[in-house]
Amino acid sequence: MATRDTVDSKIKHTWRSRGFSFWAKLSLLKKIYAFHLVVILGGAIIGSWLTAQIAEAGKFNIVTFSVIISVAVIFSGTVNFVILKLAFRPFEELQKVISKVHTGNPRARAELSKITDPDVRQFTTALNHMLNRLEDNAHVIQEDQRQLQVMTARVINAQENERKRIARELHDEASQSLTAMIMGLEAARRSAPAEDLALQQSLAGLKEMAATTLEELRKLALDLRPTMLDDLGLIPAVRWLNRTARERGNLTVNFALAGFEEHERLAPELETGLFRITQECLTNILKHANASVVEVTLEKIVADGLHPWAGVRLTICDNGQGFDLAAARAKAYQGGHLGLFDIEERATLLGGFVKISPANPLTPENPGTRTVVTLPLQPNQADFKSGLNTHRPPYTKH
Repeated sequence: MATRDTVDSKIKHTWRSRGFSFWAKLSLLKKIYAFHLVVILGGAIIGSWLTAQIAEAGKFNIVTFSVIISVAVIFSGTVNFVILKLAFRPFEELQKVISKVHTGNPRARAELSKITDPDVRQFTTALNHMLNRLEDNAHVIQEDQRQLQVMTARVINAQENERKRIARELHDEASQSLTAMIMGLEAARRSAPAEDLALQQSLAGLKEMAATTLEELRKLALDLRPTMLDDLGLIPAVRWLNRTARERGNLTVNFALAGFEEHERLAPELETGLFRITQECLTNILKHANASVVEVTLEKIVADGLHPWAGVRLTICDNGQGFDLAAARAKAYQGGHLGLFDIEERATLLGGFVKISPANPLTPENPGTRTVVTLPLQPNQADFKSGLNTHRPPYTKH
């Protein structure tokens, strides 16, 4: 008897397994079609039987008819909802995968083992292939960007080294030669006969020309690479930039420090980057902003709950006419002025970011410009020689 029950149980289990397997292999359309046929057939049979029973009992009226219709609608609606919920369950797995990709996990993939519907399985396979292609393309793009940043960092470093070399040669060699020439011309003027006015005027003119050339060379050397940046640090160099901007453009330039000591030094890469960004901003203000007041603030950021790392923030505001950031980018792409790109690229290579916005958005006639540059203070957070954050891989697995 026990053997007979065991055999019957195995037969039933086999038929159930075969039935489930057959049902699972049906396409989504066939499942919905089969379910609807069952609902229609069941509704027709049960509805006809109930109608006949009520009619034979003589209780068929508008109330019973309304009750039958209501029950049929509720029953068929509930069954259809359950059917569609079961039929579209495989898409829940796809929705989870898309949500994971959207939230920053590019390696999320749908598990085909959880999907038995052939149509959905084919769609899922295509989706996985598409995500694989997107990830491969993202790797290629990030690697290209990485190489581009490395080359940009090397170009900037080479440019700074060349500026430093030329500025040193102008200061040490050309300036000394011109100084010696001025002294020689002065000595010649003194030794020349006083009554020879033409010779005296000629020597005085040559001396004045040499002195003017010497002054221009010194300005050029300072513009290329001021020695105070290397000798005294960022803060004196920025003060010199502000003073130069006041002299050249009749500007009121206010400089404020927050959290810094007057003679505090930063990493050389940070000092060079912040100096060049300040120089570029002031140059743009002088050329294009038509401003009268500029506020320059250098602030130290302390690591806390709002800031995950210690850093430095440079803020430059003016009351000028402002500019269209999108139009400036488009012009730069077409070969125009690249100052904006230089600012953003230097900040990126140092592991920071730039935010440019109107300084006074409520005054459209003179909105001004606010440039905020935030950089990490610790050099070990970025590889300054390559300009890349070496502690963050191109693709992080979530």
